[in-house]
Amino acid sequence: MIYFAYGSNLDPVQWAERCPTSPFLAVAYLDDHRLHFPRRSPVRQCAVASIEPYAGEAVWGVLYRMSANDFASLDRREGHVPDRHPDESRYRRMSVSVARTDGVTIGALTYVAVPAPDPGLPSADYLRHLIAGALHHRFPADYVARLRAMPTEAAMPG
Repeated sequence: MIYFAYGSNLDPVQWAERCPTSPFLAVAYLDDHRLHFPRRSPVRQCAVASIEPYAGEAVWGVLYRMSANDFASLDRREGHVPDRHPDESRYRRMSVSVARTDGVTIGALTYVAVPAPDPGLPSADYLRHLIAGALHHRFPADYVARLRAMPTEAAMPG
């Protein structure tokens, strides 16, 4: 199975801790979607990433080759509960068609957040995982700049 990661699982250090036997395959992007933060993580205590359809934008990410056991472990980590109603999970699995940087289109599974009311903003610490992954995997400079420019809870007056 192929997994498309676009959030904190981009960070190679975090990925090595979570799924050390699931290798990196390629950098890829999902056209006509954008990154947003519709759900608050009870673990991270901040809003966390998801994707949503949005014409003209693209979400950059990476592809990993996953075993069934690794995916089951990641399901638990992401709050996806396959045998329950989808709204009882924090994230749902979804099939997407992404383009690798060599132009080849490939099918993959990814997680999409179940929106929650008032998720707030991502923390600077959480965004550091996305930025570290984007830099490590050499995403386009304008995408990295957009990640760096995102508002965070730490930046909120208060």
